[in-house]
Amino acid sequence: MRTTLIPVLLASVLGLAACAGDGRRGEALPVIPLQPEGIAPLIASHSGQKAVLVNVWAIWCVPCVEEFPHLVELREKYKDRLEVVFISADFDDELDRVQQFLTDQGVDWQTYIKDGKDEPFILAIHPDWSGALPATAVYDASGQPVTFFEQPADYETFERYILQALQTDTP
Repeated sequence: MRTTLIPVLLASVLGLAACAGDGRRGEALPVIPLQPEGIAPLIASHSGQKAVLVNVWAIWCVPCVEEFPHLVELREKYKDRLEVVFISADFDDELDRVQQFLTDQGVDWQTYIKDGKDEPFILAIHPDWSGALPATAVYDASGQPVTFFEQPADYETFERYILQALQTDTP
């Protein structure tokens, strides 16, 4: 039964993601639980369309909160060629705070919260990830990894990696 639920849940997640950014500026969509096996298909769902930046963050992580506005701004700047996927590493009991933070930041596209055990989730993001936050992975539009790092970054650093991913896509 579990194996038949995964495609259904994945289709639901991708369907909701396709509706993201529907003009509801400032109103965050409900945060969707994301299990490790859903990460690769989520990234692949943008393949051929947009570069993807995946950022794993948490409300209690001060550097995560500090860099968050840079990612929101860069997503807006490159929205036609870049998808930013936020995955909260907070616990379920913090969901209301996560939702409020996203609304306050003006995130009006689909976001996710880690669901499942830590180790499989960490390995699904990147095999070299220690689990430290924040963690960021950038992929070009063909789904190929451009970079991964587990430390805070400033606007210029994020933009440099985004531009690198976008250049990979240029004919």
